[in-house]
Amino acid sequence: MVPAPLPSFNPDRFSLLRAFLRWSARRALRWFYRETAVVQMGMVPSTGPVLFIGNHPNDLPDVLLGLQACPRHVRYLATIAAGAGGAAGRGYDAMGVIPVTRVRDARKMRAMGVDMAAVNAEAGRRMAQAFAQGHVVGVFPQGGVHDAPQIGRLRTGVAMMALQALDNGSVFDVTVVPFGNQYEAPRTGGTDAMAVVGRGWSLRGWRDERLANGCEAGVSALTDQLRTSLLAVTRNAPDWESRTECDELVAAVAAVQPPATSASQAPLLERAARLVPLAEPLVANRRSDAATPHAGRVHTFVSELSHLVQEAGGVRTSARDHARVLQGAGVAAEARLTPLWALLLMTPAALIGWITHGPIFWVVWRLAHRFAKARADVVARAFVPGLQVVAAWYLLLTIAAVVTLVFSGAATWLTVVVLLLLLTQLPTAADVAVAWRDGWRGRALVWRVQRWPAARRTEIARVAEALRSEWRAGPG
Repeated sequence: MVPAPLPSFNPDRFSLLRAFLRWSARRALRWFYRETAVVQMGMVPSTGPVLFIGNHPNDLPDVLLGLQACPRHVRYLATIAAGAGGAAGRGYDAMGVIPVTRVRDARKMRAMGVDMAAVNAEAGRRMAQAFAQGHVVGVFPQGGVHDAPQIGRLRTGVAMMALQALDNGSVFDVTVVPFGNQYEAPRTGGTDAMAVVGRGWSLRGWRDERLANGCEAGVSALTDQLRTSLLAVTRNAPDWESRTECDELVAAVAAVQPPATSASQAPLLERAARLVPLAEPLVANRRSDAATPHAGRVHTFVSELSHLVQEAGGVRTSARDHARVLQGAGVAAEARLTPLWALLLMTPAALIGWITHGPIFWVVWRLAHRFAKARADVVARAFVPGLQVVAAWYLLLTIAAVVTLVFSGAATWLTVVVLLLLLTQLPTAADVAVAWRDGWRGRALVWRVQRWPAARRTEIARVAEALRSEWRAGPG
């Protein structure tokens, strides 16, 4: 039997729906996280087939950060259960998603009459086609959301499909590029998130080298190599306590370093991401039976500083909040505060934004908590159907405004047009409101510390300097 022709997809062809989905993704990330930064430890090739692999600790935000991290369009492999039909299915088509099925969805797939083996075989064909057309294929090899303090065991399906694409002659080579989603506090609004792009490597070159050295180069070996690549760009710890300790260490050490002079858009967050590989073994050393004095001293200073950040109203794992506490104590740090004059100018627009969005944001967050089946689902449900709830709220506001004009006798074609034009600016008003909130929170954190007794501010400066010196001195 001849397989049916594969659907074509051109990421360079303009799609109104795809543009809208990307616009919505940027809104969702901005309304929830204070800053989302891309840290380039490696680069995505500008042309040619790319296997873009990422970790998956936080559901939908991971997908959106991956889109932000890649300068080219990413065609994700995604479970068909999430987009079997309707609006979600059209969104899948617009984004060029390659549908697959998972073992955990077997019962649901059977109920829907879906042949799982056929769907996954089709996914392999589509991936090979995407590589042949020089596309970027995004995959989360863990096979689903993995709410754990470290990268778990990867599924073998991704490695199998990638090797099949080489073996069937679809492409000569594929570049594998890992990206790590790193969150200061994944489910805490107003914190920062980073997508760390790692160094790419040649799939064919990897296999040829393994075979030349007499090593196995099949699905199992490639799966292990994919996991090793992900470990280099993610945060990992044996348990949540160690993970929290590592995150606090990264935040504190990043903040106490002198302000960077680089042209990086987010030097503080980039520094934090680069500290992770150094922080993880230090935390492991401190918690072992052979702990060194250096690890103990670093932990003492980090614990003191993190406690002060929390007491000031900040997040213990946030590098930005650490920097703002330091600035409040008179220590030079990359706090990145919004100018006071800008906040004052933003206040009228922010007030409109909060009046029109505050109630619905609260409703969305409550619904997300109410219907989330796991804690990793909370933010995803705040994004979708949260954005749909916001859109319905916009429609309700529009109807209410037009009805008010009609019953007040002020409804002319000009007033209605002006009103509709103003209503199209509601998302921008929400942007301003969120930026204003984050700006005032940062200012308030600095002002709060500045009002502390001088002796206490001096103590903060002392601990920061001690931590900086101890970190520079190292274990020797």
